[in-house]
Amino acid sequence: MRFLFLFLILFSVLNAYSPRNTKRLDSLEKVSLQLDWKYEFEFAGFIAAKEKGFYKDVGLDVALKEFNNGTNVIDDVISGKSTYGISNSSTLIAYLKGKPIVLVASFFKRSALVLITKPEIKSPKDLVGKRIMTSSKENFMLNFGPYLRGYGVSINDLTLVKHTFNVKAFADGSVDAMTAYISDQPYKLDALGIKYNILNPSNDNLFTLQEELFTSKNEVKNHLKRVEKFRKASIKGWKYAFEHKAELIDIIHKKYAPNISKKALAYEADSIEKLILPYIYDIGFIDTNFLYKQIRFFKNEYHIGKNKDLKDFIFKVKCNSLHLTQEEQKYIQENPKIPMCINYDFFPIGAYEDGKYIGMTADVYKIISDKTGLEFVPIPSDSEQQLQEHLEEKKCKLVSITATVTNNFKTIKTTTPLGRTYFTLLSKLDKSFVSNPKLLKNKLLIVQRESFKNYLNYLYPYLNIEVEDDKNKMLDKVMKNKAYAIVTIDEQSDYFIDKYGYGKLKINGFLAKEHELSASIGVQKDEPILFSIMQKTLNSIPRSKIQLIMDRWRLTRYHEKNDYYLLWRTLFVMSIIFLIMIYYQRKLKSFNKELEKSVDEKTKELRKINDSLEINVQEKVNELIQKDEILTKQSKQAVMGEMISMIAHQWRQPLNTISLTISNIELEEMIGEKPSREKLFKTLDNINKTIQYLSNTVDDFKTYFQPNKNSSKVALLDVVQKSVGFVDARLKKESVKVEYENIDEVTLNIYSSELIQVFLNILNNAIDAYSQNNVPTKKSIIISSKKADKNIQIFIKDYAGGIATNVMQKLFEPYFSTKDKNGTGLGLYMSKMIIEKQFHGTIDVESVDKSTTFIIDIPIDIKKV
Repeated sequence: MRFLFLFLILFSVLNAYSPRNTKRLDSLEKVSLQLDWKYEFEFAGFIAAKEKGFYKDVGLDVALKEFNNGTNVIDDVISGKSTYGISNSSTLIAYLKGKPIVLVASFFKRSALVLITKPEIKSPKDLVGKRIMTSSKENFMLNFGPYLRGYGVSINDLTLVKHTFNVKAFADGSVDAMTAYISDQPYKLDALGIKYNILNPSNDNLFTLQEELFTSKNEVKNHLKRVEKFRKASIKGWKYAFEHKAELIDIIHKKYAPNISKKALAYEADSIEKLILPYIYDIGFIDTNFLYKQIRFFKNEYHIGKNKDLKDFIFKVKCNSLHLTQEEQKYIQENPKIPMCINYDFFPIGAYEDGKYIGMTADVYKIISDKTGLEFVPIPSDSEQQLQEHLEEKKCKLVSITATVTNNFKTIKTTTPLGRTYFTLLSKLDKSFVSNPKLLKNKLLIVQRESFKNYLNYLYPYLNIEVEDDKNKMLDKVMKNKAYAIVTIDEQSDYFIDKYGYGKLKINGFLAKEHELSASIGVQKDEPILFSIMQKTLNSIPRSKIQLIMDRWRLTRYHEKNDYYLLWRTLFVMSIIFLIMIYYQRKLKSFNKELEKSVDEKTKELRKINDSLEINVQEKVNELIQKDEILTKQSKQAVMGEMISMIAHQWRQPLNTISLTISNIELEEMIGEKPSREKLFKTLDNINKTIQYLSNTVDDFKTYFQPNKNSSKVALLDVVQKSVGFVDARLKKESVKVEYENIDEVTLNIYSSELIQVFLNILNNAIDAYSQNNVPTKKSIIISSKKADKNIQIFIKDYAGGIATNVMQKLFEPYFSTKDKNGTGLGLYMSKMIIEKQFHGTIDVESVDKSTTFIIDIPIDIKKV
């Protein structure tokens, strides 16, 4: 037993000093990472990589260095005081000024630095003359200069004060705004109960570099593999941090930042994830498109780095995650630059502009470059013929993109498809949609490439197709009716319209959707090793990532454009509506004159009648009732113009649908294709359903205008939704959202038409307020209810700026309006009359903190009053 014990001790000692363990303990390379702030979840990825041993796994002993006042992160890294650093857009400025630094990875994809302001500051324009707390003028202009200029605000319009790096000065009102990280400062203010607003440049699509991992040029030159290992382990740390948030929160709280509560760290963790967007971007991904924009801006803004580009700034990852053979790795070393032929005039798929290759495929090649270290040198061409010549003369080793199956380029071999596409028809605005290619018989179509013509004629031999290189000539032929339509790749169609045919062309149909055209990279057949490298790299890129790239470059297809034909039709309809409104306005004036005359006559009669006080009082009461009824009619007629506008809006699309359906039948009849009996009945059924929809719309509006003095049981939700339906067009136009709370299970016995009129007056006033006031926050109207004994309280709340105190006092007076000539001043007065006299209830209004709430209190059952 004693012998066994001694043996175990001896074995342990020898094992501890064995070469294997000595290497693990002593051979770790010591490096350091200088952070640009205090320990928080903002640096969780690096903390995870250290604490979970990811750095040690790649042979690194990493020291994390917390930021201290006076630390210059960039200078520390260049001097070798720190190996790596975390900084912001200052890295790019330093590079443009000639400092030897290299960007290794980029983590934040949205701006973390925002302006936290007092609640009344809703826009950068409101900052004029205000005190803003920031670290320095230079840093403020770097992060917010372009944002302010977009609103016409100069730095000279502001008063900048030194940042205290806590929220106390903002909380006690010493400053009106402060620069702050959106990941943690809002939590601190919420905990203190301080109200605030956030101005975020990201909401205006303005971004700056933040949470950027960089190193010195010497580190890359002398320790390339170490940089790769550090980058890979750091990214692994971030992935682990997001997958194990609770664990990292515990680690940071216990070992790094005990002064920060776990709740605060949890809030920050969720915020950081929204800034890094790991579900959209690869963690650490460097967005070169964004960097190109930044470098252009900084060159113009600071007049620096005139001859600098991104080539020496971005670290090129040269790892063998693609499982390249030694032969393939050797090929990359011996051929770092690959000449690449570009398909001419192929934007946004790929194009050569200002000496740069841009577009969908350009972004794919950037990923390939990151994965392989290859640099692709674009060789542009002016025509399809010149492109073929370049390939045949071996001026390039691959073609950027081509059809997967092609007879045009004899010398190339195509890779796995990048994606699939089809063709889009672009025609004049007055042409009907083409649902069947056979409808294009005997019509001239224009394409830009011979290869497109060959493919389409292969699929549709009966089509008459002509090739025209010049897009302006293509447009000219269509506009002069020399050709029926332009046929182009779907990805190009929106850009074609936007650049050449805005307000003139529309998408009129599609071709080859059932036989989509596959697109691949074409590699010269005498470059088998390059082909293998490209094939492996493409296979390593997720299809979803390529699709995301394609989607980023697409224009919004259904955007607003100057449809002059539709405009004239709309103006015609609006003219008719306007004439109707004028008619009813005159009728209303005539009504008022008759009413005044009638009142005068009755007043004279009343003065003469002294026989019976009871009769006189009764007649006076009858007159007042009649006046209320007339006012009610006036109120309804005042909104009749809006109702007619709503009807026109709701009818326009169904009528277009019927017109288009009939046009298609007529067109088929004209070309000799008699529609089948089944198709004809199906078409008639669709038209009948559309007409039924129009009929239902008329019934809804007719119900509103028919007075109904009989109460009925109705669901409150139905009454509310019908009211909202009447103003749906206005709600959509002003981007106002209606929300419901606690009204689902409420049933009333009331006069529904009268209650709808009250709701409509309040809803229209709320929409008018949103339209008149500049409300940067989310526009919404909240409708809720609460039972109170035998009554129901209905609340209608908006956030359109509130109501002034002097206006509140006159709000329910007849003929009082804040809309100048656009308002009758009867809406709220009649609403009050309806609620008080017909429902025996009350209506009131409250205005607090830029919000307005109308409170309607009525009996649940009007018969029991």
